[in-house]
Amino acid sequence: MVSEKLNLWYCDTFVTQPWQFFFLVVALAGAFFYGRGKHKLGWILIGIWVTVTITFSALTNFVFSCNLD
Repeated sequence: MVSEKLNLWYCDTFVTQPWQFFFLVVALAGAFFYGRGKHKLGWILIGIWVTVTITFSALTNFVFSCNLD
C-alpha cells in the first residue's frame, strides 16, 4: 500500500481543498469555446477535464484512504 506520509499529504492537498471546484472552469471554458464554434479546442479542454477528474477520483477511491471523520 501507500505510505502513511504520502497518504496524509494526498488527502490534505487534493481531497480536503476546494481546488476541485475551481477546476470546473476548464470544463466551462471548453463548453464556451464549443458554443463559439471552436469545437476542437472545446473538446480538448473537456477531454482534459474528464481525464484528470477520473484519474483523481480513481486515486481517491482505490489507492488512498482518506477518512474525513
